[in-house]
Amino acid sequence: MRLAFDGSSVEFPPAYSTKVEKYWAKINHEGRFFNGPVLSASSIPNENEDSAVHMQLTDYAHYLYAAQDDVNEFDCRAVFSAAVVLTCDNYILLGQMSSHTSAPSQIQCPGGGIELDSDGQLDAKLCCQREVIEELGPDFGEKLERYRPLCMKSGGDLSTVGIFYALRLDMTAEQAQYSFSHHRAALCAAGERPEFDCLHAVKFERRVVAEFVQTNREQVVDYLAPIFLSGWPDVFEATASP
Repeated sequence: MRLAFDGSSVEFPPAYSTKVEKYWAKINHEGRFFNGPVLSASSIPNENEDSAVHMQLTDYAHYLYAAQDDVNEFDCRAVFSAAVVLTCDNYILLGQMSSHTSAPSQIQCPGGGIELDSDGQLDAKLCCQREVIEELGPDFGEKLERYRPLCMKSGGDLSTVGIFYALRLDMTAEQAQYSFSHHRAALCAAGERPEFDCLHAVKFERRVVAEFVQTNREQVVDYLAPIFLSGWPDVFEATASP
């Protein structure tokens, strides 16, 4: 999937900007969040089009306001990349968001927003790998066995655009959780706040994944069911051993 950014920004009428600013002041009165840049999709190609996702610049305040705006006055179609992480003993790894984040207790794939590289280039795969390492730890960058494109999603509860990769590790689920716990402890010791509170290991069997999604339906992010249930054949093929 190609990404295109021409440097333009999303423009709002003054009245809407005021709503965003007031909401930001309300939810961030304790300084929990950073109002950083967010790339939002202005156009998305159809399934059979050989085209690019075109993006414009907005910010995190707009993203959070749009997420709770039932009127959907100005959707923020934030573009992110995420990894379906599979261990060598066939467990899917899912992170549970920490209480200090904007989505506490949410269960999701490791990943994060697409960002411009220092040279101004866009690379969803590199963004995804960087986020996996930041959230789970450096071992998850060193133990890669396979790293393949998987799918793209749009719409859903937050109107986001997700670019997904299948990442297979040369680590067991037990090793992965041990490594994650050490990484998390190191972040806390350094005065940083980890993105994830814990790492779930779910057996890579359709029935087990379906039960996990159903049991945790109030916490799982909206894309988990479509990817792991409706898209099971694609996930299975992408994560298969060489």
